[in-house]
Amino acid sequence: MKTMIKMAMGGLLLTGMVTTPVMADSGDDHGSQASQTSDQGTSEQGERLSGSAIRDNVMGHRVTGAMADGSQYSEVYRVDGTIEGEDYTGQSTIKDDRMCLDYGSGDTTCYQVRMIGDNHIEWLLDGEVVGEGTLSAME
Repeated sequence: MKTMIKMAMGGLLLTGMVTTPVMADSGDDHGSQASQTSDQGTSEQGERLSGSAIRDNVMGHRVTGAMADGSQYSEVYRVDGTIEGEDYTGQSTIKDDRMCLDYGSGDTTCYQVRMIGDNHIEWLLDGEVVGEGTLSAME
């Protein structure tokens, strides 16, 4: 994630997937649709999570996955907002149905989170999938 943020901040927007590509929903209305967490806002591609659903499903868990640039990550997102990676830490916040990550550089990147099944998520930036991960219990 840290590498992806640096690349995104440098103006490079990655749109591919390391694993099977998934097309993002064409409607990026994060106002009304993103705040819905049950039957509405779901598609065959998954469900975009509201801020409270991100808090319930992602915070307090480890996410292990890859970003579109091929970089691998494994991060713990503690309920107090602390991010713990292998050699780094950061801070996460929830803003407007997006999970915002800051790794200490002062640059914060906010992602929509889409849930696929019970334990898989996708990170979306400007409606495009830029990463994926699997949720697991914190160690």
